[in-house]
Amino acid sequence: MAREIELKIRLNDPLEFQNRLRTLAVAEGPYSKHDTYYLGSSGSFRLRESNGHYTICRKEKTLNDGIEVSREIEFGIDDPKAFGDFAQSLGFRLWYVKNKKGQAWRWGPVLIEVGTVSQLGWFAEFELLLPDESDEIRVDQARQKLFAALESLNVGPDQIEHQTYAQLLQRRLPPPVSVQFEFP
Repeated sequence: MAREIELKIRLNDPLEFQNRLRTLAVAEGPYSKHDTYYLGSSGSFRLRESNGHYTICRKEKTLNDGIEVSREIEFGIDDPKAFGDFAQSLGFRLWYVKNKKGQAWRWGPVLIEVGTVSQLGWFAEFELLLPDESDEIRVDQARQKLFAALESLNVGPDQIEHQTYAQLLQRRLPPPVSVQFEFP
């Protein structure tokens, strides 16, 4: 398990923001993530496909002032179809699908991903990962590093998106339905 400290901003001018990143951060390369979320009576989880690899992630998430603090349980799987059959047998159903594609950057220890999120537009995500046993002092220090990254990139705290992608997408999607699991 790990603790993820993350915030995101909506980008009205992604090119201008990436130009600022070029002067202050190090490019790490492109990314593409296909996320399928499933919901059941005991909560939700994500199946992610990225570069031909599949991972399952369940997050226990809190959101405060636009900063998400999540405890993550994440592991790789080799057979997404078999896992889907297993999850469906436990009562999980399709919740929503999200595709993210863009460019990753590094500002010191902070990972910054700039890209499009399906149906929502352009965002920049700022993220730090901490060991699961990290105390609130370390979590607060991580928050401060995220705010420092925003400040160095001339992004005001008023530009932070205070809703999760799930909350933003729920406005655009029909309610969850029972369907067969489908995998790329």
